[in-house]
Amino acid sequence: MDDSMFPPQVQDLDPQLSCFSINSTSDEADEQQLTLINERKQRRMISNRESARRSRMRKQKHLDELWSQVMWLRNENHQLIDKLNHVSESHDRVVQENAQLKEEASELRQMLTSMQLNSPYSPVKDLEDVTCSTAYLRAESSNQSTTSSPET
Repeated sequence: MDDSMFPPQVQDLDPQLSCFSINSTSDEADEQQLTLINERKQRRMISNRESARRSRMRKQKHLDELWSQVMWLRNENHQLIDKLNHVSESHDRVVQENAQLKEEASELRQMLTSMQLNSPYSPVKDLEDVTCSTAYLRAESSNQSTTSSPET
């Protein structure tokens, strides 16, 4: 190529200087690109840290809610166990009272039978037809247990 084709300003420039200015522009672009990449990395790192912080907070909140639920369930379980024990004790008392009443009814039937056999008067009505209140039987039973000997 002929040097006359280029304007005199370009001809006066040293070829090394022109390479340097091209490289300088390239270096600046690379530096800007690195700065941009670093800024993005920094923003992403900050965003990730914030996301991790929110995740830890959600996890802690969930854990706190679970512990609260555990405490509530333990309390509820304790109350239910207390109720069950109370009902079980009541049931045992009723079963025991029922057994005592059956025993007393049997004793009363035997007493009536022996009274019928030993009576010179007309026989008492059939025992199946006789109805009596349990309150009366309890009162009689408590009177007998206070006046009788401690055989029972």
